Amino acid sequence: MIEVRAAVPADADEVARLQVRSWRSAYRGLIGQDFLNGLEPSFFADRYTFGRVGLRMPATWVAVDGAAILGLATTGLCRDGDLPNFGELMAIYVDPAQVRHGIGRLLMAAARERLRVVGVAGAVLWVLDGNIPARRFYERDGWNFDGACRATTFGGLAVRQLRYRCAPV
Repeated sequence: MIEVRAAVPADADEVARLQVRSWRSAYRGLIGQDFLNGLEPSFFADRYTFGRVGLRMPATWVAVDGAAILGLATTGLCRDGDLPNFGELMAIYVDPAQVRHGIGRLLMAAARERLRVVGVAGAVLWVLDGNIPARRFYERDGWNFDGACRATTFGGLAVRQLRYRCAPV
């Protein structure tokens, strides 16, 4: 049975491997293939704050089936200066072999609940412009493009990200 729980430091290596698989699948054709091929789990694992406690700290949730980690979602306070008292869905990834089995919905529900507990007025997320499956997933969940865009570079390739917003969470 699949359940969602808070990530702990012992999850870091498996979560990082899952994130590499997810990026290689979800971002194929959207960011440089050489960059994707060169991704290593340490690229992600070095950034994790699993096990740290506090409302201001990012929180990561993992979907698990027994010992297998099937997906993750990370929330925190919004990093955009124009939206004080907003939260942010910083990451949500499902193992490519598990996509379309409801795991993303479970993780989104956990992420929204965490943001409600923190007490934010709403939340944002950033999505690659060309990532149509992700954009549809967010839109079905009540998120909407709010008009903000930014350029980001991955492996030397510039890509455009769109900001989606939901309020209340």
